Amino acid sequence: MDFWKKAYLALLVAGATVAVEAANTNYYACMETAETNVFLGQVFTVDAIVKAPELPEAPKLGNLPGFNVTQLAAGSATSETNTFLFRYAFRATQEGELTIPPLRFGNLATDALVIHAQKPELSDRMKLDTTLSKPVAYLGEPVVLTTTWDSTYQFGALKAVDFNFPILNDPRFQTLEPHEPEKEKAAQTTGLPVHGTRVLATRSSYQVDAVQHQSLLFKTILIPKKSGKLAIAPSTLLCAAEKEKDAKSKQGQRTAFQYPAYFDNTFFDQNLTGGDYTRIYTESAPIELDVKPLPAEGRPALFNGMVGDYTIAVIAEPAAVREGEPVTLTITVTAAEFVENIFFQPLRYQPLLVNRFEIPAERSLPKLDGKSKIYTQTIRPLSTTISNVPPIQLAFFSPTSNAYVTVQSAPIPLQVSPAEEVAAYGMEGTPYRTRLRAVKEGIRQNYTDPDMLEPRRPPMLGWTYPAVVLPILLLPPLLVGGLWLISLFGKKKHHIHRTAKAARAYKVYRKNAAHIVHRHPTKRAVYSELDQVLRAYLGDRLHSNPGALTFRDVEPRLLLARAKTETIDQLRELFGLCEAYRFTEHFDEQADARKIVHDANRIVKAVEGSLK
Repeated sequence: MDFWKKAYLALLVAGATVAVEAANTNYYACMETAETNVFLGQVFTVDAIVKAPELPEAPKLGNLPGFNVTQLAAGSATSETNTFLFRYAFRATQEGELTIPPLRFGNLATDALVIHAQKPELSDRMKLDTTLSKPVAYLGEPVVLTTTWDSTYQFGALKAVDFNFPILNDPRFQTLEPHEPEKEKAAQTTGLPVHGTRVLATRSSYQVDAVQHQSLLFKTILIPKKSGKLAIAPSTLLCAAEKEKDAKSKQGQRTAFQYPAYFDNTFFDQNLTGGDYTRIYTESAPIELDVKPLPAEGRPALFNGMVGDYTIAVIAEPAAVREGEPVTLTITVTAAEFVENIFFQPLRYQPLLVNRFEIPAERSLPKLDGKSKIYTQTIRPLSTTISNVPPIQLAFFSPTSNAYVTVQSAPIPLQVSPAEEVAAYGMEGTPYRTRLRAVKEGIRQNYTDPDMLEPRRPPMLGWTYPAVVLPILLLPPLLVGGLWLISLFGKKKHHIHRTAKAARAYKVYRKNAAHIVHRHPTKRAVYSELDQVLRAYLGDRLHSNPGALTFRDVEPRLLLARAKTETIDQLRELFGLCEAYRFTEHFDEQADARKIVHDANRIVKAVEGSLK
């Protein structure tokens, strides 16, 4: 009997094992790329699709022989259940047949991928140079990275430009575009494809030893987020140069700058058919930035990470108000160098305003004016004892003086009169006051006279008097109780409404974001509407006012929800892009709306997953 029991148990275990194996066959990992024949220095994308019961950890590809690898997506969810996308940007550094080894995701592994890398033609007629505005900076201090592409080739004869700018994906830096609203209108401005984006570069021409040179220059603001000696990887440029012909021919006279900077020129053209082209490759030299940590001593409570030199000025209107009436503050923060690094914290952090003024959470988005950011917000005085708007303080670290500095605006005189009285009949403040009249006989207690024995008329309404008076007496407390119940149910309904809005916020976002793809052709229009859709989603999700919402308000909630650092950094970058394009007027650069919205959806989906 024991033998049959053991045999039966063995069959059950074997059946369960087969079932598990059959279930596991539904999981897989595969790796694919659109290009297996590349040039040395060319950046190509490799996608790994993984179907697994849960999100696996991404493999480390930092020291892969023959390649420089940058991770672009770490397990983005796809439309298929339990299927994740891992995307990498590869750049071949060796010539010949290269192998991307199998990538392992937990218990799953992809197949190997063979890449054939050809060596492009090296030419001393093209040079790429990158320089920093200073070799040493403090943590959080903006530094300008200047990139110059110099060529003796006619730019009109160059196509299929592949400009790899790895600093844009470096998590050790925050990168910003300089605020130059008039640059796109300048005649010497040219659109340049850099790392999958369009950069506005300034072109110039000059001669050296009777040889004509052309150059393109653009600047990027780097804000280091980590201290130490930070090595900046070389930038690389791969392009196709058409073999030169007679300089008098139309081909020799052709230029790449027949269109404004916001239109595609020959640099963006990947079609090399019908011409005789040579692939040319160049790269910049590696550079290093020495980042010093900020001192821990003397750090003000109002310090929010701004590094540089700044001033603050405040205007308050009107100068005379009643208690509780709004006073509009116009706060102008001016930078000595970089307006892009200005961030002024909400007024609720100002110690001289707290407990003296009511400070609403809402404030308008800042406006850019030269090297200044202008913030507008209202406050309301709480007492008639207030005689001025106290100084508004701004704390920052000054690299010039190597110390923390707190500047403040001048106090602004403010006249606060008592609030207008609104009273019921007979109360102070109404024209229908009653006065206590003196009784000539005085106040006499226990006073009776013979009139008490005389028959009296029954009270008004007779026996119904109590039935009429009692409801009148009970009506006020019943009304108050009813209003209280209505208010209570109203608050509960409001809470339910907020909860419902938060629950469907992501669905509403996806619906609104989908309309952007077909609605706008330019980056400014796409990012402006995406900014509104993103703020509306976060406002509903976090029960906040969308108009006053900033990344500084969202970040603590994400940290509390233990969101991934990568998700927080990507959302910060998305906020920065939306703000940059929103404040750039007349910017009509053509946009790949589908890609912009797709990337934004991926970030918002990660945020939604963190907040659940």
